[in-house]
Amino acid sequence: MKSVLAIDIGGTFIKYGLIHENYRISNKGKVKTPNTTTEDFLNELKSLYDSYKEEIRGIAISAPGRISEEGVMLTAGILEYLEGFNLAQELSEVCDGISVTVENDGKAAALCEATIGSGKDYPNSVALIFGTGIGGGVIINKEILRGCYLIAGEFSPLFTNYEVGNYDCFATLYSTIRVVNKSKEMTHEDDLNGERMMALYREKSYSELNDYLDAWFFAIAKFCYNIDVLYNPDVICIGGGISADPLFVEKIKENIDVIYEEAFVFRKPKVEVCMYQNDSNLLGAYCRFIKMKGE
Repeated sequence: MKSVLAIDIGGTFIKYGLIHENYRISNKGKVKTPNTTTEDFLNELKSLYDSYKEEIRGIAISAPGRISEEGVMLTAGILEYLEGFNLAQELSEVCDGISVTVENDGKAAALCEATIGSGKDYPNSVALIFGTGIGGGVIINKEILRGCYLIAGEFSPLFTNYEVGNYDCFATLYSTIRVVNKSKEMTHEDDLNGERMMALYREKSYSELNDYLDAWFFAIAKFCYNIDVLYNPDVICIGGGISADPLFVEKIKENIDVIYEEAFVFRKPKVEVCMYQNDSNLLGAYCRFIKMKGE
């Protein structure tokens, strides 16, 4: 059987690869994401199609924003020019009528982990993806929970403080980019990234940094308890670039243990690292494609 061209649309780059029947990815690459018009955007995707059209049976896309079942970009994150654009239909029309599916990137990651990753052995799972924001998705009986407005599993805007006049939300306080930027201020390392930040934490080079990151791990652990009460999944899969360091999820688990001993809770939520990391969006888009096509 021919492969599927999987495409992950980000604000800076469009990543892609060919996915085969056994979920093997080949021909991985990336190109710059156009920030101009829908015409330029379609042309970029069509050029990828032209490169592989003899080898593929369809195109599976992961993208930011609220996306309808039909592949309409109701919102598109920072790619505002795509709002209202029927990406599935328009791309199919310029690519010889080939089948095209489009899925939200966080939901794609959740579907990947539920199908072949850390959630594959369970009917119900939640994915939490830490990056510029905090994306993710909720899987109930192996199906994506979307909600009436297609925002189920969009964790970034969840409020974290219930005082009048306070509008702090999960992403503005606890996304990786927020934490790295605050860590830069503490260490005066302007080129600090997540990997370096975790290395400094291990070295205990800055007591202020370690206290700050300890509070981060604790906050995420508390959020896992909130998820458990809201959805009661079998497992919570934690991903994003920062999770490539095993210490990240290890510290979250340690704090889950602390909370279990100190607070009134029903049970201890099961937490695992996402298995497919940076490939989860591509693989999740492919999972969505084969579900839609009944393969």
